Amino acid sequence: MAFFEVIDNPPELSSSEWSPAGEKWNGRKCFYLNADVSRGWPHQSRSTLCKFGVTDRKPEDRCEENERVLQEEWGIEADLELVFVATGRITSAEKEIADHTRPWLPDPFQENSEWRRCSPRELARMAILIAEDRQR
Repeated sequence: MAFFEVIDNPPELSSSEWSPAGEKWNGRKCFYLNADVSRGWPHQSRSTLCKFGVTDRKPEDRCEENERVLQEEWGIEADLELVFVATGRITSAEKEIADHTRPWLPDPFQENSEWRRCSPRELARMAILIAEDRQR
């Protein structure tokens, strides 16, 4: 059974919920979604720069890493926050999610990139629907 949790303003997660930085999260994978909140999302912008992916590391660490890579490799400054975390079957649907959301791929990124310009809520909903559809 899949577990989905949508987080608008993620609370600080205690160390009992996540493993120490860089370590595996109890060997479990999670699907995560980072969103750039520097442009006023969710209140002032319907479309924002988002990054999705699957990791077995602490999702907050991946968020920091994604923010650093965005700056160093693409010259884009952003304030990324973890806005969605899910475990379960959604972690095996990453390729289908990428394929279905390819029209939201921002111009400077390569086709196999997991960066999207869209509503983070819409991307999270799409990911859940794709994962649920795979179950059938």
